[in-house]
Amino acid sequence: MGHVEPEDIPLPRELWWSAVVLAALQRATAYADATPGCRFERDTMLVALDLADGSWLRVQRCPGERYVLWGRSAMAPEAPLDARREAPDWALSRATDPGRPTFVAWWAHGEWDARSPQDEGVPLLLRPLLTVDPHLVGLAATGALAAEDLAGAVPVVGTPSDLAAATSLLVDAAGPAPRLTRGTRVSRLRDQVHQQMREATEADRMLLQQPPELVRWAQVHGPRRGFEHAVMVRRHELVEAPANTALPRAARRTLAHVLRDLHRQESAPDHGAWLFARVRSDGVVTRFDRAFDHWPSWWRVAHPAQGPTLDELAWEMGQRAPAWRPSWSSLLPLPAST
Repeated sequence: MGHVEPEDIPLPRELWWSAVVLAALQRATAYADATPGCRFERDTMLVALDLADGSWLRVQRCPGERYVLWGRSAMAPEAPLDARREAPDWALSRATDPGRPTFVAWWAHGEWDARSPQDEGVPLLLRPLLTVDPHLVGLAATGALAAEDLAGAVPVVGTPSDLAAATSLLVDAAGPAPRLTRGTRVSRLRDQVHQQMREATEADRMLLQQPPELVRWAQVHGPRRGFEHAVMVRRHELVEAPANTALPRAARRTLAHVLRDLHRQESAPDHGAWLFARVRSDGVVTRFDRAFDHWPSWWRVAHPAQGPTLDELAWEMGQRAPAWRPSWSSLLPLPAST
């Protein structure tokens, strides 16, 4: 028995409705309140599965059609590593606080990512969900799973109220996921994203190190002394770095025009646009640095608010093809629009 790999996990919609149907089937029986078992929690949009051997699994649907899957098998060591340490902050909530999961997976931007340290029994956790009747799962996903379908699929039907509660559960499971509480959690997530951006590497986009437009600007408007001028992009707006060298008004204004043009010209639907750029000169040679994928060391700030926001980063990542999104982008909330 080995660890679960992301590709071993079913697509989230299939996984979610398998879990929901399992919870509904138990709710419809005469043993609806038995433990161990499977239950649905509407307030947190979560399905909890507890097995007889002490194993447990949780599936949660989050805003923006994101999903989180976590649990712990009976084969886990007594003091295992906590898999939550490697999960993105958006995936952690009060629902993930209890227990000490040895397996966490999260679905964002069209793919699963998973961590399962030191727990060889994790694949067994998924078996109850993978064995749910796919016909019932398909009906539930389309809102067509009726009370008679549930009654026909359980060995002993409970009371009429049990059956009614089971069908109501299916309706609730199709409802909206609770929104992420903004505030301290978002600040922590922002800090986590910024830290990973600082550690990220840059993918080569084969761009000129001395664009002709910038060379011409330096020849006509550039000061004849050393300087450094960095900008950050907020959507299409350029924000100057607090520590920039003071430039004459005309040089600063014309440089802003050049940088806006370069940002537009060097953007592409697949590889996106740069997030930061820097023009630096020793008074003779002018050089141009861009950062599409990381937070460069030369973008120095006094406060995190002087860095990119989560919404701005999510918007930019939404413009790019998946292959050009850096790994830290999986931590971001989905953009409201692209």
